[in-house]
Amino acid sequence: MTDRETLAGCLLITGTPGAGKTTVSRLVAERLPQAAQVDGDVFGIMLVSGGANMLDEDGHWNPGPEGQRQLRLRMVNLCSVADNFAEAGFTPVADSVVETREELRFIAGRLRARPLMLVMLCPPLDVARQRNATRAPETQVGYDFAPLARNQRRELGDVGWWLDSGEQTPEETADLIVAEAASRAVVSEELLLS
Repeated sequence: MTDRETLAGCLLITGTPGAGKTTVSRLVAERLPQAAQVDGDVFGIMLVSGGANMLDEDGHWNPGPEGQRQLRLRMVNLCSVADNFAEAGFTPVADSVVETREELRFIAGRLRARPLMLVMLCPPLDVARQRNATRAPETQVGYDFAPLARNQRRELGDVGWWLDSGEQTPEETADLIVAEAASRAVVSEELLLS
């Protein structure tokens, strides 16, 4: 990719906690001539009061009906902001956890920017766990995300680009995404309808 080239559409980077979504999406945006990072976590942080507890009594991920509603609201806001940037000529590089095909279909249905490119960062779980453990305490995830990783593989294993970044630096991963996302990560509209 030359300095004048950019990625058309919207790049969505997902994976488990500790996969490197936020770090890599920032680095990808920095490498493009006009790009914006759209961090899905920010929309949860904006809920100052009334935020749902996403964990059950045993500390497992289980958002319940209100939590699901709030997660859906995050997706709506992520799509709206990404579209605003795309319409202004900036490539939106969004990062958020996407677990199911239903969630991806919802995002694709709301998002006007095309093509939609999905990169699933999938380092080995032990690498993601180590990365999570070394983050600042306020950004660490305290639940076991192995079930999330299994569900992502089951639900989305045939969609987008599954990139094992376990042995790469964030910079190497970002360089690879910038170079190859347009050819490896585009999600077909037909696949979303299946």
